[in-house]
Amino acid sequence: MENRDREIISELERFAEDRKLSFSKIAKNVGIGSSTLSEYKKGTYVGDVEAIREKIVDFLKRHQQKMRRIDFTADTEVKNKIFYAANIIKKYVASNAVEQIVESAKIAYIFGRAGIGKTHALMEWVKQYKGRGVFITAENGISAVGLIKKIARELKIDYTGSADTVKERIKDAIRFTETIIIIDEGEHLKPAIIDIVRSIGDQTGAGIIIAGTEALKSKIYSQRKEYEYLYSRAVVNMSLRDLKIDDIAKIVRNFLKNEVDLYTETELTKLFSLINITVKGSARQLSNLLSLASDIANQNMSLKITEDSIKAAITMLVIS
Repeated sequence: MENRDREIISELERFAEDRKLSFSKIAKNVGIGSSTLSEYKKGTYVGDVEAIREKIVDFLKRHQQKMRRIDFTADTEVKNKIFYAANIIKKYVASNAVEQIVESAKIAYIFGRAGIGKTHALMEWVKQYKGRGVFITAENGISAVGLIKKIARELKIDYTGSADTVKERIKDAIRFTETIIIIDEGEHLKPAIIDIVRSIGDQTGAGIIIAGTEALKSKIYSQRKEYEYLYSRAVVNMSLRDLKIDDIAKIVRNFLKNEVDLYTETELTKLFSLINITVKGSARQLSNLLSLASDIANQNMSLKITEDSIKAAITMLVIS
């Protein structure tokens, strides 16, 4: 039996296990007899092996038509540091709720360049948070009214009326409820808007997490009067580094899932190195690269993402 056939059979077996399908049902969908599939798996089929191989690969490809996406649940340094910062705020918020104490808002600022995985990590943290997590993205040019109404919508409360009216509704809804307001792309916030969110936290016991690029860090760390007060209110000022090769290896292994068994450790090491050099620490570029390389591999009837499929994907992406 050729190595190519062993790879196809291995992929087919994983597919059957994942989908809880019998091989007789798979054979029917492939368009061959059960006995033919059984003989092919054993390496005893004496007919047109190439034709059977093409039918099986075509079947697997039809069920892999969606672009595969990265699973960012791997324990990268970015994720672990963000979880640590968020959990610090969680402890303050839990204490405020239990003791019914309103004190100055506890703010965590998280800084890191665009595309390193801040958003994915924050969204994952919100999903597992047992209290109330409010995740907001601050678009460029967002106003105080716009942000307040966004928070109200996420809380599923009435956001009509004046900004002050909506703000009061928010405070009534979240007071002592272990609520944490998370604002992504915080570099777009003017200091007056951050101060409004801070005031909501001050009066409700809610926690605040604001994540953004180095532009946000420059503002918060500046000595300008409008930011000095906001800097002093932070209990966490965390700077994140780009993804390292160990982080990239973890994410790629997660992406490959069971298919990782098709690779030797030498092949994986070379793949990790090439990807690391290409994406330059960016989770966003890593996501785009792996999704496209996986699609190219499928188009080429390959069950493995190879260096060639990575290089082909690079030619189609704008990676700087």
